[in-house]
Amino acid sequence: MEPSTDTISQYFKGIQKLAQVTREEMHELWKKAKKGDQPSKSRIMEANLRLVVPIAKKYHRQGIEFMDLVEEGNLGLMHSIDKFEPKKGFRFSTYASYWIEQSIRRAVEEQSKTIRIPPHAWEALRKWLKMWEKMHVKLGRDPSLAEMARAMHWTARQVRGVLDAAEAAKGMGSFDAPIDSEDDNITVEDMIAETTAQSPETVIGVLKLHDELHQALREIGERERMILEFRHGLTGQTPMTLEEVGKRLRLSRERIRQIEERALLRLRRVANRMGLIDLDDGGRRGHTNLQPGFDRPRLKTDILGQTIPEGRKTAPTGPQFIRRAPRKLVFTAPARKK
Repeated sequence: MEPSTDTISQYFKGIQKLAQVTREEMHELWKKAKKGDQPSKSRIMEANLRLVVPIAKKYHRQGIEFMDLVEEGNLGLMHSIDKFEPKKGFRFSTYASYWIEQSIRRAVEEQSKTIRIPPHAWEALRKWLKMWEKMHVKLGRDPSLAEMARAMHWTARQVRGVLDAAEAAKGMGSFDAPIDSEDDNITVEDMIAETTAQSPETVIGVLKLHDELHQALREIGERERMILEFRHGLTGQTPMTLEEVGKRLRLSRERIRQIEERALLRLRRVANRMGLIDLDDGGRRGHTNLQPGFDRPRLKTDILGQTIPEGRKTAPTGPQFIRRAPRKLVFTAPARKK
């Protein structure tokens, strides 16, 4: 669908409120920016935000929010500021447009090959896996779907939904498959375990205690590091809210939250590799063969293996809450309580 006129109008109004920069001022800003001055970089970005909108409109497709593309384009603009060398004599607008387009194209391509599982489906998967392991220990064997449903007080429709979510994870039992388009080391199992993992304050506190925080932050991406520094006051400043960080980086509150979740997960992995925390204590499951517990009954039975009376309509066989697409899987993490 076309981006609404109101959305574009409001965005442009916000840009136009920013003070214009003369050629001489821009020259001075670039000199400071190349020396690492963050306020100068931010001012250069503000002066060039209008470059993003026409490129975002060019790549807008149904199913992708227009402002999401603008946000991705802004990230490309930020990257171009870091890489641009004024002394080479190129026009910045031409150089920046290339990186803006690359960032937006990447977002469109990832969207086209992504399976998205919303928070409630993620939580259902986590509960199912936790109960499956409990039942496996209690029974000394793999529990059947009917036994699982009774233990969880779930209907056949609910069980079918969690099986559909499991199948979306690149096949039954493949919970070690990478799901993050920006980090192939992050797996489905990591994201399911994340709901019960250590709090960010615990992980960051442990790293500080062992004087390893600086080294750990160097091992995650620059954008993730910056957001953690803003959110948790790691450089001595007052911790910022999601909204404040979003305004600072010109991203939505939800996008900042998603990046922070991924950054914290990476930080936990670094701390675990350093031997400072044990992820097995943070809700991480051991290796489990889930295939037997996910076998679907055949013949004229429902998902729990119960005989379907003649004439009774069965639930639809398609996924209940999965929008399917090839290859990639993305979990939308539940919002962290403040």
